[in-house]
Amino acid sequence: MKTQKKLSMYASVTKIIPDLNEQSKIYGHIVDKEKLVVEKFEFSSREVSDFDTCNAIWKMIDSPLT
Repeated sequence: MKTQKKLSMYASVTKIIPDLNEQSKIYGHIVDKEKLVVEKFEFSSREVSDFDTCNAIWKMIDSPLT
């Protein structure tokens, strides 16, 4: 599967659109198409553990976007 199609599939399932250009940061957007809302997220991979980053992103996905 091509990279663009994979990212599209991941975005539709998780509501996450990652920005993969920077290795020292984990950032992107969480999108709710029904509410037409976008929320930006950004974490430093040097300051926050992978576990804590993952949990924070899941909490953002689970909470209603306003």
